[in-house]
Amino acid sequence: MSWKLAFPFAHDYPVITLADILAFEGRNQLKLPADYAAYLLAHRGSSPMFQNEDGRFRAVEFDVDWEGKAAKSYGDRCGLESTFSIFEGKDIESPYKGGCDLDDNIVWNKHLHPPGLLPIGMDAGNSLFLLGVEGKLAGQVFFLSTFHIPSPMSDDHIGFIADSFTAFLAAARPMNRDD
Repeated sequence: MSWKLAFPFAHDYPVITLADILAFEGRNQLKLPADYAAYLLAHRGSSPMFQNEDGRFRAVEFDVDWEGKAAKSYGDRCGLESTFSIFEGKDIESPYKGGCDLDDNIVWNKHLHPPGLLPIGMDAGNSLFLLGVEGKLAGQVFFLSTFHIPSPMSDDHIGFIADSFTAFLAAARPMNRDD
């Protein structure tokens, strides 16, 4: 069975414009990587899924490289349950169709991870997918296991997924591929 990456619920999310992205960057004093901004414009921040030739959909999963960190007990795969989008200035309330607001998630989750990482999605257990937005992490995608957050906070609970958002999408595979 062959699977193709799709964004079946993009039409359910509000349209995102370049002005929305620039306003988001200004509000939050950050610069989004170009490939992530392009995804927001094209797919409105909706979750990617896989679709087969029969029209069935399946969630996506990714490999996580824990580099020997304690959080590796989470497992070496993570599933993307929902993604975050820009709802500020839209006539809509978050959460919406399984998505949540990027602005809200910056505030809600800033205590969970080191600065310079933007929460862009979550798994079924509320662990986070993070996008580097500054410094040496800019553009890279990570997974934060909220089950293993050390004190004091460090990056010991963050695993690596991809060098860019484009590579992140390319690394996606259908969840439960064994059928």
